[in-house]
Amino acid sequence: MKTLVVIAHPNSHESGLQSFLKESCSSLEKVKIYDIQEDLKTFNLVEVQKLLKKQDRIIFQFPMYWYAAPDILYKWLEKVLTKSLYKDSLKGKELGIVINMGQKLSSFQAGASEHFTISELLRPFQAIAYKCQMTYLPPFSIPLFSYLNEKDKKKLLINYQHYVTKENDSRFLIRENWAIERLIELEKKRVIKDEENRLTSIRDALEDNRLELDSLLMSLEEMRDE
Repeated sequence: MKTLVVIAHPNSHESGLQSFLKESCSSLEKVKIYDIQEDLKTFNLVEVQKLLKKQDRIIFQFPMYWYAAPDILYKWLEKVLTKSLYKDSLKGKELGIVINMGQKLSSFQAGASEHFTISELLRPFQAIAYKCQMTYLPPFSIPLFSYLNEKDKKKLLINYQHYVTKENDSRFLIRENWAIERLIELEKKRVIKDEENRLTSIRDALEDNRLELDSLLMSLEEMRDE
């Protein structure tokens, strides 16, 4: 699956989070980064639309400013989403949102300090997805990045890679397959020094677990048929 991450940040090079997320994508073969700010001087509408048409999943990635995306994204959308593009060319693709904010996620709910949920605040993007006949993915929220410790950042890295590359299916089987495929990729690319073969051991344990689960499911099917 080809994924395009569209970064909409007025100062993306100065953002620690955007640098972290870009680095998180560096080992993902089918994920391309497109930074709106970097493309401003050489913007070419035809080329950008060609790029969007090639993707299976498009992700808008931005910080939340006053309950909305930065205006750099809206100005870009006004140029790019021409009638010829949104009528047919994006049909069947997926649209995801990666958003970060300076408040706790629990603040975004009825009765809490921000009163509205993230999904409610992002409703315009859901409308764009419907207009373009795209599948709208649940948003991926990153609250309070600057307060995360190293352990939480590692967890964020995996969840983020999951969001940009995993098939849109919440079943455990799909998550497990995704993990095994990533481990195989890391082994092939030697991204991580694995002198003790720990990655291989983890992958083998996951695959063994799969066999055990498959066996249990077969037993359940047999019991159901009796």
